[in-house]
Amino acid sequence: MKWQIKIIMESKKNGRAMKRKQKAIAIFIAYNAEKTLREFYKNFPKRYFDDIILVDDASKDNTFNLAKKLGIRSFQNPVNLGYGGNLKRAICIALQLGADILVDIHPDGEYKASAIPEALKKVKSGSQFVLGNRFTTFLGPVRSGMFIWKLLPIKILNWIDQLVLGVELGDFHQGFRVYTRTMLERINFLENSNDYLFSFEIIAQAVFRKVKISQVPVETVYKGNKRGIRLKHVLAYSISMFIILWQFILAKHGWPSKIFEKPKEDLNKAVF
Repeated sequence: MKWQIKIIMESKKNGRAMKRKQKAIAIFIAYNAEKTLREFYKNFPKRYFDDIILVDDASKDNTFNLAKKLGIRSFQNPVNLGYGGNLKRAICIALQLGADILVDIHPDGEYKASAIPEALKKVKSGSQFVLGNRFTTFLGPVRSGMFIWKLLPIKILNWIDQLVLGVELGDFHQGFRVYTRTMLERINFLENSNDYLFSFEIIAQAVFRKVKISQVPVETVYKGNKRGIRLKHVLAYSISMFIILWQFILAKHGWPSKIFEKPKEDLNKAVF
């Protein structure tokens, strides 16, 4: 039996409590994931989900055909949209398929699916946005393969984010997230960046809109290129993060940029 969250809704007709099941969909955003997809999907806890979708970002390998062969509901971008662009499309597809809960996890195996049950419990208890936290132990990511030189910069960025955004979260810059329809309908995520900055922008938006955010421990596996990105990319991302924080401060004082404005588009009809 598939795992489903049950919520109680009051019936206006007869005043009796009615039960409605929330639909949970896992979204895999994929790019050149052919080598990891089969094993990842084999071990993925499918019982928690009503549907699973994969959106392939114009991979150069056989990711899309393999996903279809494995029986995953699969979509392919005609051109590469970038990390954020691909995630926007995946979210819109999931919402249009009726998702109330969207679990965003990468099929490259970097984040372990063992975090999913606890994250779904957080949603059941009222959280609208759940983030993974790699730093429940200080050296945990290093033991799982992360380059040690990345640890201090990430910690510093996390401290700055906590200070400016005013929320106590342990890890703002990771890739395991659980979104809810309630949250996504309140934020203007379609205006976000099409690159990796999307992941930080959506947290800042959630804080600005007073979305209830929780975090759960998440285990990681870093291999090959996943162990550490180039320094120039770290610097570019960090500069962009500071720009978002500045925009957040301005929005708090009444001068919102597009990403902090209320969404105008009907997500059930959005095409990206």
